Amino acid sequence: MYINLGYLRGQIRLRNPEITNNSDNIGSMLKHHRLKLNLTLEDSSDGICSVSYLSKIENSLIRPSEKYILQLEERYNAKFFNIGNQHNELLHQLIENLFYEQEEVIDDALFTEDTYQSKLNKTGYLISQNKFNEAKLNHQELNPYIKNLNGIELKFYIYLTSKLLSFEGRLKDAFSVLNIETDHYPLLHLDILIASERIRLATKMNHHPYIVLTYEALIDQCIENEFYHKVHELKYHYLTYMVQFINEPMLNELLDKSKNLKPDQRAFVKAKYFFMNMDYELAIEMLNSEPLNSKESLELKLLILNRLNQSSIMNESLKSLPKIDNKQLKLIHAYLVLKNTRATNIESLVQFILTEVLKSNDLPDDILYLNFWYEEGLQCLKKVGYYKDATKLGRLIFRKIKDLTTIFD
Repeated sequence: MYINLGYLRGQIRLRNPEITNNSDNIGSMLKHHRLKLNLTLEDSSDGICSVSYLSKIENSLIRPSEKYILQLEERYNAKFFNIGNQHNELLHQLIENLFYEQEEVIDDALFTEDTYQSKLNKTGYLISQNKFNEAKLNHQELNPYIKNLNGIELKFYIYLTSKLLSFEGRLKDAFSVLNIETDHYPLLHLDILIASERIRLATKMNHHPYIVLTYEALIDQCIENEFYHKVHELKYHYLTYMVQFINEPMLNELLDKSKNLKPDQRAFVKAKYFFMNMDYELAIEMLNSEPLNSKESLELKLLILNRLNQSSIMNESLKSLPKIDNKQLKLIHAYLVLKNTRATNIESLVQFILTEVLKSNDLPDDILYLNFWYEEGLQCLKKVGYYKDATKLGRLIFRKIKDLTTIFD
């Protein structure tokens, strides 16, 4: 999924907040129906209004009178009044579902209308159901309507964009998207969804300054509004981040204070702690103590098995992985498959690292993945005497880590 952040910011700057904060957003609906019918501005405005007047309506620069709306309804054979309210109600329902992590099944008939609002809502619904690949198709069709979105729609679009980028492994872009300035149109649940997602992304990138500046304040805000499930979610992400900086007694103390963490979350936090401290036997023991089916736990299990050199179990785990859409995880997966193939020698692994990792310079945004390539790359390259390449890889990774830990948009 290609997202140009400069283009997105430019489209948002072109918006007229006074017009686009109307819930019916008539301009976008008119534009959508004109394009759907393959009509030009000249075709649509003929006998009704000037071309420039219709263009201003479509771009939400002015709001038309009822007379023009009725004439355009007749030309497009469509109804525009009251449609916006129906979409708005569904949008709020989807935000609630995402906020409370409810995978509520919604009738597909509610998304069949060929309008930009329907595509936006369907994208949100598919993401709430973890159907990211399907969501991408709807999301791509929303780009022509960015500057027409009203305040809540725009914030929702930005949140969904970030989730899709994160799904693809583009954590830095996902983090940056959430910081694009929009109209001051507060909606508490959506604002906290966005703030929580930024915290989650920051913990994966080791963006310590951002975490220090925002974590406690967000926790306080969630407690004040009695959003306790969000408090537990934030604490879980925070603990998975902090395991690299604290000792075991301190970790146990923090876990004791986080009594509402689920057993599988506790097991994952402990497993990651042992992994970071190179106690791989205990790490795998913790992962096996609970049924862990999350993407994070499967990733960590692969990294642990790699360190333990357990080829047979590793091959079983590689086969059991669901379809991977994260480009960087695909790369690690391909490398581990190669490494655990009997016929593979060190030269094959070195060649993979040189061509797929070092020369592409497309390093991951996830610190866990970066550490993987640092350890594997230096080990393999030094083993065959490629010290210059090992130094280059190390520098690239350190530069990437510095870049991730200092991003502020």
